[in-house]
Amino acid sequence: MRQQQVDSWWAQWTCVGGTCAPAAAAPRNRFERVLDGYTSVTAPFLRGCFVFVTVAAAVAVSVALGPVGGLLMEAVFFLVAATYCLANFARCREAHCIVTGVGWSALAVASVVAALAQRDIRGGAWLAFLVIAVAGHGFEAIWKASHGSNALRLGQG
Repeated sequence: MRQQQVDSWWAQWTCVGGTCAPAAAAPRNRFERVLDGYTSVTAPFLRGCFVFVTVAAAVAVSVALGPVGGLLMEAVFFLVAATYCLANFARCREAHCIVTGVGWSALAVASVVAALAQRDIRGGAWLAFLVIAVAGHGFEAIWKASHGSNALRLGQG
């Protein structure tokens, strides 16, 4: 994994290339190598300050494609982001990633359903994307305050 390890929320959002806390162990099998490869490729676009550029580009493309095409494009974006978070959670255990990974996966499904039903929920979907991000990072802040690490490991006191 080429992600950098940082210890503060501020560094996490200003550090281009992402974070991993704690650092992931060396991959033990092909699946873990695939997860590491995926996070290495997507982290520069989905972590740190560049996520704002990525989201702005996704919103612009969504608007240009219209309601159905835009929702399908959003679904792909939400799924890419969710997959990144779930892969990152599997390898690094960052607490926010379980919330954002599951939340954005559900949002991808909702976007596909809305596109099939020809219901334009693009504005609400982006608001939900933001709410899920805030909820995930809020959960991580609480976890870190009570456990001393932003790595979610059950059984820690």
